[in-house]
Amino acid sequence: MRKIKGQRKGLSIFNIGTKEYYKLYDTVIAIRESQHDGSHRIRLNHNGFKTNHTKNCMNDFLSMFGFKVYQKDFVWYVKGREISFQFETDMVYFNAVPNNDSWVIGRYIEEKWKPYTRKNWDETFNHEQYSSTMK
Repeated sequence: MRKIKGQRKGLSIFNIGTKEYYKLYDTVIAIRESQHDGSHRIRLNHNGFKTNHTKNCMNDFLSMFGFKVYQKDFVWYVKGREISFQFETDMVYFNAVPNNDSWVIGRYIEEKWKPYTRKNWDETFNHEQYSSTMK
């Protein structure tokens, strides 16, 4: 289990297989799945709770990649080193790709919340329904 800055109220972190889960009260707000190529699939889910506490817990998780969630004019964004994208739906999926001793966002998709299953995760990433950011 990974340590974070202090302990955030209501936050629990646990691992199952190759996945790391960040659960805030009753909502899994982040999932990281390690891939064989060294990249990570990431899912962020605020489930309608767009609070500073949710954002801070997500940022504790994203700090390992140098990414963050921020708010500007009441709109949430995910910021990587080379790109920012809106996080206005309940959930976003993206890849964190290693790049010269740092991380970049590889591809992403925003979706309304739906129950997470292995099948819909794979369909999202395997059927090209994402915005490519790698050139």
